[in-house]
Amino acid sequence: MKLLVVGCGSIGRRHAVNAAMLAHTAVVDTRPAAAEDCARESGATAFATLEEAYAWKPDGVVVATPHRSHLALAREALAAGAHVLIEKPLSHTFEGVSDLLELASRAERRVYVVCNMRFHPGPATLKAQLHRIGKPLFARAHVGSYLPAMRPGRDYRELYAARRSEGGGVVLDAVHEIDYLTWLFGAATRVSCRARKLSNLDLDVEDHALIGLTHDGGVESSAELDYLRMRKSRGCEIIGSEGVLHWHSDGRQPERCTVRYFGAGATEWESIAEVSAVDTAEPYRALMRAFIREIEAPGTTPIATAREGATVLATALGALESSASGSEVKFTEACRA
Repeated sequence: MKLLVVGCGSIGRRHAVNAAMLAHTAVVDTRPAAAEDCARESGATAFATLEEAYAWKPDGVVVATPHRSHLALAREALAAGAHVLIEKPLSHTFEGVSDLLELASRAERRVYVVCNMRFHPGPATLKAQLHRIGKPLFARAHVGSYLPAMRPGRDYRELYAARRSEGGGVVLDAVHEIDYLTWLFGAATRVSCRARKLSNLDLDVEDHALIGLTHDGGVESSAELDYLRMRKSRGCEIIGSEGVLHWHSDGRQPERCTVRYFGAGATEWESIAEVSAVDTAEPYRALMRAFIREIEAPGTTPIATAREGATVLATALGALESSASGSEVKFTEACRA
């Protein structure tokens, strides 16, 4: 198995290290020095150009570049005969997404999206235990962390997350919450959102958002996303006809994760999972293992497909549209994918 990682920023280096533990791996970047550094760190081979990298004939390509370049690079990877794993979100716009899905189908190649929270002990446990609460009725998700502290040693104003032109903003950047909510309850049929910049941070994007979703099966969910919380926090509470599931993660390094269940007739919470220090690198490793597994045996892992990624992207863009217009946005299958 040969894997190529395109893009050698912080997330590209992470993917390269994980890929190199599992397959013969190469990296490429528009900055040759960055590719060489990444190769030394991961044990991969560095290529100077994409043409050289594709001549190597990789089986899979990981696109780990800024959002605006995702679709173009994915098309090139498909044309080279590779399966593709794209960093989240799928893009910063829906333009070209349907064309990518059609190209993948014609090429008989598969495209996936990096939604690593599906492999985190919180959402993964919620998914496994969902049957215990009967019919899900509504859910409340949240994630918050402080943007200036997200990349130690880097000026937050230089991060893509802080710039609209790079596809930044908390709605697109924190799209994991939309992904796992739709993974749990189905695609959204409508979305409402209020997204604003509440802080004095030097950003031209929203740093706080309240999103409301109605899912295909009638479940209502909400997600609160922010770049403002000094101590990272993440979680989700699901209320069903027969009980409640509650996941909460607190802190960054270490991150403590708990998942609890309260059933009908119970008098106290039942602890389902408790991890005092989550290995935050493991969801990325698990995702890379899943990508390789999908190349060999498609449909056998929880990895997000490109079609699912397109649905999530449409929902996130719909949330931004709703915030701008002040109106709820409704979806059809056609506009989602």
